[in-house]
Amino acid sequence: MALIAGGASERVATVLEERGFEFELSETSDELSRGERPAVMVLCAEGKVATAVAEELPPLRAVQPEAPVVIVCAEVRPGELRGTVAAGVNGIVLEEHLSATLGVCIEAVRAGQVCVPRRHAPQVEPATLSAREKQILGLVVMGYMNSEIASQLFVAESTVKSHLSSAFSKLGVRSRNEAVDLIVDPERGLGMGILALGGEPIEAGKG
Repeated sequence: MALIAGGASERVATVLEERGFEFELSETSDELSRGERPAVMVLCAEGKVATAVAEELPPLRAVQPEAPVVIVCAEVRPGELRGTVAAGVNGIVLEEHLSATLGVCIEAVRAGQVCVPRRHAPQVEPATLSAREKQILGLVVMGYMNSEIASQLFVAESTVKSHLSSAFSKLGVRSRNEAVDLIVDPERGLGMGILALGGEPIEAGKG
């Protein structure tokens, strides 16, 4: 097993030793052998997961294109998990649950599974928003408050709140600010395209 230094790598090394895993610590991907494939590569992310995937994963893949990768990180922001798995990461372990989940995650990815924290699992699949949810989120991004959105769409404010609650759940966010940050952040792979409306135009007055 290969452990790439950074972030919580000292804690990770301690847990690996306690669980009886054999591993080699590498400071950079350049130190990894291009020979025998490691059972798992454990990458300790510093900062944003999306940044680690964009900057640190490609060098690892260049050296070991087939070895499964587990990322250990402090947090996963809304929208990051889907892009991380799509980039070829096989497992995500949160530092706060390191002792309880690292060994389990490693065994899972060695068996060919993808292993992610349960509370983030809904983020793996793309969010399927209704046309109305997209429309309301578009107005949220533009800075409209709930009452203004209700007036704009000729619906009750409670209807706006209901659609927002549903959209937040699908996106894995908890607030308007988190939703806006997710939609406009290019690193997390959604972009404004998530708000593109398709199909028939929405008629005012229909919730």
